[in-house]
Amino acid sequence: MAKKQKRVIRYKSYTRINPGIIIFGIIFIYIAISLFKYITTDRINYYEVVEGTSSDETYKSYKGIALRKESVVNADSSGYVDYYVREGARISLNTTLYSMDADGTINKLLSEMSEKDTTLTDDDITKLKDKIYTFTNNYDDMDFNEVYNFKNNVQGTVADLINMNALDSLIKNNSDSQFSINKARNTGIVLYRFDGYENKKAKELTMDDFRAKNYSSQLVNSGDYVEANEPIYKSITDDEWSIVVPFTKNEVKKYKDTVGVKIKFNKDNITTTANIKIVKGADGNNYGVITLAKYVVRYATDRFVNIQIIDNITTGLKIPKISIASKNLYIIPKDYATKSNDDTDIGFRKQVVKDGKIDSDVTYPTISYSDDDNYYVSTDEFEKGDVLIKDDSVETYTIGAEQTRQGVYNINNGYTVFVQVTILGETDEYYIVESGEKYGLSVYDHIVLDSSKVKENQIIFQ
Repeated sequence: MAKKQKRVIRYKSYTRINPGIIIFGIIFIYIAISLFKYITTDRINYYEVVEGTSSDETYKSYKGIALRKESVVNADSSGYVDYYVREGARISLNTTLYSMDADGTINKLLSEMSEKDTTLTDDDITKLKDKIYTFTNNYDDMDFNEVYNFKNNVQGTVADLINMNALDSLIKNNSDSQFSINKARNTGIVLYRFDGYENKKAKELTMDDFRAKNYSSQLVNSGDYVEANEPIYKSITDDEWSIVVPFTKNEVKKYKDTVGVKIKFNKDNITTTANIKIVKGADGNNYGVITLAKYVVRYATDRFVNIQIIDNITTGLKIPKISIASKNLYIIPKDYATKSNDDTDIGFRKQVVKDGKIDSDVTYPTISYSDDDNYYVSTDEFEKGDVLIKDDSVETYTIGAEQTRQGVYNINNGYTVFVQVTILGETDEYYIVESGEKYGLSVYDHIVLDSSKVKENQIIFQ
């Protein structure tokens, strides 16, 4: 019996597609494209707006050299000197200023006597009363500096009178001694220290003159021996004096057109105004010469004076200078504005043609700036020649007038929007712009760091 053959039926197979693989593939392609764009797209750096001031160097301290009109007087003969007027006091012509004692006898007796006898005569007291009366009658509240001058003057007068009383007594009892009385040869403020800067001019200074290691000063005290023709005293003959300070290139640029500044003396926090100019020193460096007409008595004994130049401080928002861009904006009168239903957006009714008929559409552009009369919008928002229609009126306005404004590109929404700024001040690298403007910047806004790398309405990957 023949074998029965088995019949095999083959069915056509179909490849099954896994949905998960499809989804994964789509995601992979998306990531790959995004990564490619990220790698190949130029990165736009942004800056976060912060508050700031217009001077990074406000209250910078300077070590200055005080230059005055100083007249040096040399001793006519050798001997021991004794001064009768306190250093830093004002003197008049022929004031009894000092004595010279060849062998020191009178000098020694005078020192002993001045310690014992400090009595003022009736005539002395009358002189002091006259000084006080004159000062009180002429005192001006606007010139408080004169109080210090008066104080120094009275102290010097008292010391002078006490010394002269002792001196008169000694001269009577020691008429044979080699002793001379010397009077002031001019008016001014008397000093007994010498440093070689007495005749220096600002244009003769170098940076070496400001270094402490190069400076030396000689102070002559009562009882010291002074050789003939050596300096015995000097007097400041003019109330006008100068403080010279070294300037950097940036400071020269900053103050080159400045006439006056406000300064503060670090020694006692006195503030005042002064004139300023820039000169070139003997070494080719630039120096600021600050000239004053008061306080010469107060700082008469100081050759080096530490001061601060107090700049006018402008406060606002600090933005990099490279973020500033200039852009033409259309000028649109406020009379042609219309508000949205919720009164939050400013729009304009633009004339259009629909189906051959004149109609209007309301457009809500981004406002870059506004003043009392006009709104300013980007030239990308309208075409020149577009016609705007005033609400409830037949009056029209044709767009065309432009004005160039300075601003920055705000990227808070992921694309560039030109925002006008008002510059109030500046430092070397930053502008200080007005804060609180209606369509302006706010603290923490993100703006394009370098405005030259973007354009209006550009999408930004932060």
